[in-house]
Amino acid sequence: RDWLVSRQRYWGCPIPVVHCPNDGIVAVPEDQLPVLAPDDVELLPAGESPLKAHEGFRWTTCPVCGGPAERESDTMDTFVDSSWYFLRFCDPWSDGEAFSHQAVERWMPVDQYIGGIEHAILHLMYARFYTKALADVGVAPTELREPFRRLFTQGMIRMDGTKMSKSKGNMVAPSKYFDTVGADALRLYHLFVGPPAEDVDWTDQTDEVIDGCYRFLQRVWRLATGEGPAPGADPAVVDRAAHRLVAKVSEDYERWSYNTSVAAFMEFTNLMYKEGATDFAVDTMLLLMAPMTPHLSAELWERRRGGDIHAQPWPEADPHLVAAESVTMVVQVNGKKRDLIEVAPGIDADEAERLALASPRVQEQLAGGAPKRVIVRPPKLVNIVL
Repeated sequence: RDWLVSRQRYWGCPIPVVHCPNDGIVAVPEDQLPVLAPDDVELLPAGESPLKAHEGFRWTTCPVCGGPAERESDTMDTFVDSSWYFLRFCDPWSDGEAFSHQAVERWMPVDQYIGGIEHAILHLMYARFYTKALADVGVAPTELREPFRRLFTQGMIRMDGTKMSKSKGNMVAPSKYFDTVGADALRLYHLFVGPPAEDVDWTDQTDEVIDGCYRFLQRVWRLATGEGPAPGADPAVVDRAAHRLVAKVSEDYERWSYNTSVAAFMEFTNLMYKEGATDFAVDTMLLLMAPMTPHLSAELWERRRGGDIHAQPWPEADPHLVAAESVTMVVQVNGKKRDLIEVAPGIDADEAERLALASPRVQEQLAGGAPKRVIVRPPKLVNIVL
């Protein structure tokens, strides 16, 4: 079907044609492109493009006959230019062409596309159409058929169960939070409130959650500026936990599970207040939090280490320190929990069964008898069936 791309508004690319009384609709010659919109238009509620009221833009000469002609005042739908910007990004300083095949072959396709459901329906479709069309006419490499490798559709913050909209007046201005708790606390709330693919309602309790994020960042500030607890009797406990934090957060980031990362930061902060903070542990947490709270992390890193935290390499976890020294094995009798036993992570089934049957609480249930069956799932579970 035909695609109507003209819009009666100022923003958008001017359509490069003129209307001549003698020659009709005439395309602007290539050596006169691009047609640039003036920056001194008057925006009035006239129901038509403001370009039509700009005399300097409106009137020109016909490229064919040289007589007076009128420029097209409609502009292109913004999807026209936003549907291929990623190709221009591959070669942004090229003057002789939109982009070179070599640059596009190097950088495309885009690894990750992120957008709301409206983007996934509209812009994604237009971008795919443009990529295929440009490849078909030879402007883009012919083998480029899909512009994006992966799609992630993010959820929305809603008000009263509906999308926030200026026309409905159900908007929340973020500026007041910049003055009270700061942008990082508001950003942390958005990451903490739920999985990023799900919609979230802005409710009466939202401010309480935002304040909680702010209080958490205050605790981090005190730790990083030396106002928190000193290292405890066994700092290795906290440093081992820091390595486990690196492993967890790195994995969470890869699978878009930002809310569980924030929960892990809060849990780790509690650990440092309980067991004592170490420089390694604090520095590690700041590096991991930098993508979520860029301003706070940058300020604290500069005070502690100097330089830019966002130029630092991502921390790596020591696999030997990530491995748990022990895990809690649940012992059940007929499906009911009877005991908890700390065991080595690599315990085998025979040893797990032996420890479970030797438990005094299990012996009490057995009353000198033998179990009918023992189900062993090392190192987490042993279920004894009587």
